[in-house]
Amino acid sequence: MQALADGLYFILQDRLLGVYLGGSAAMGDFAPESSDLDFLVVTRGELSLEDAVAIKLLHQDLLRRYPDAVRLEGDYAPHEVLVPEGTTEPVPGCEKGKFLPKVGEIMLSADNIADMRDHGVSFFGPPPADLLPAVMPEQVRAAVRTMITEGLDPFDSPVEAAANLLNLVRSACSLECGRPVTKSEGAAWGLAHLGHEWHEPIAAALAVRSGQEEPGYADMIMSAVPALERWLRETYVTAGYAD
Repeated sequence: MQALADGLYFILQDRLLGVYLGGSAAMGDFAPESSDLDFLVVTRGELSLEDAVAIKLLHQDLLRRYPDAVRLEGDYAPHEVLVPEGTTEPVPGCEKGKFLPKVGEIMLSADNIADMRDHGVSFFGPPPADLLPAVMPEQVRAAVRTMITEGLDPFDSPVEAAANLLNLVRSACSLECGRPVTKSEGAAWGLAHLGHEWHEPIAAALAVRSGQEEPGYADMIMSAVPALERWLRETYVTAGYAD
């Protein structure tokens, strides 16, 4: 992260406003076997074509120098598009350590902004609370409901299935408490508040996340994910759940 921040400052100079690490690494829930390094870069104005080329080369260099650079997952957002609801438009990003200069359809959401603002670790720039907008609980809940409505990305491995199941459980927890939570915190909430039929799949997903897969876990998690996703929609979206 510090090498990323240093490289970005060399490229952007005073147009770089902040480089922040969030997610599990910032919230004390990092799993070495499976966790990403979720980051946010805030810039003054949009990236130029020359900026994008230089940043792409920077990420390629990081992948050569640091094995963990493949964990980098993040967004490059101009400060002016950051609002409590997330971003007013899609922004360039990074997936599996590779810079994606072409803006897609995925937008930075309110729960991501809240995570970075409340828990982010600064590698460049002021504390994130000084740069990022405050996010209200109802805005976090709205972002989570949108994610549930849009559905999960396809998955074909036990690790991906476990991540999706834990994301669904922490989504339910976030809807209840109105703030971002870790996978572990969401799992603890699920074990305490959800029906017994979900306890074994949650425990199996936690084990797979930490590299402790056992026979039968994969099938259990794979079948539980669509059922839990359906329950979330029925409980928190289509039923008109009130904040």
